[in-house]
Amino acid sequence: MPHTESRYQQDLGFTDGRIFIGPGDIAVDVVAQVSAVSGTRNAAGDWSINHVAAANTTNYAFNLTNVILRRSGFGEDIQEQFGGTGIPGSAQPQIYRPDVIPSMSSAQQIQPRTALKLKGIKLLSFDVIYLITTANLVAHTCRVDQTVFVNNVAKAITSVLASGANGLQTATQANPYVTNVALAAGQQIYRVGVDTQVWVEIGSQTAATSVYQLYGIDCLVEYNYN
Repeated sequence: MPHTESRYQQDLGFTDGRIFIGPGDIAVDVVAQVSAVSGTRNAAGDWSINHVAAANTTNYAFNLTNVILRRSGFGEDIQEQFGGTGIPGSAQPQIYRPDVIPSMSSAQQIQPRTALKLKGIKLLSFDVIYLITTANLVAHTCRVDQTVFVNNVAKAITSVLASGANGLQTATQANPYVTNVALAAGQQIYRVGVDTQVWVEIGSQTAATSVYQLYGIDCLVEYNYN
């Protein structure tokens, strides 16, 4: 390939990105830390956040944008406009597989975008890995929220995944659960804003004798850094 000062910019994102959020990356609310929760080495290769027997509600959370690189988007290098109004940044499908889109339209080939190419990360789903023993939980929930900061403006907090069970279990069992939680299609979007957090939060409401261990959260993301 000859040398060029242009940038290679792909439209198609990769959908196989994984990042594991372990016990050391998860924040626990202060009240729970004082009363019942601690990071624990259960055995070699077996670390978790352990909630010992006590009846209370504990919140565990991590900020996805703190543990994985983001991009805010990038303009096309091409400057020519061959007619029409151009292609908005979000209008062009991010897939060119022939079994999905038979052929690329002429507009996609000759019209530059009028907005930045979408880049960075798109949260698709996450696996919550946990163990419940001795007594069932009273409730077990998760939620995802996006927080945007602007100087001297009230925080803008929007729900990405509404608080609810979302598939998380409450019954005891001998071995850890691995529960997949998928975002709705409309929320599987690139998180490109600056000064933005994406909080994933787990809540466990324990009975007096419930023992709860949170091993971590394994996130599936689509990513496009090229």
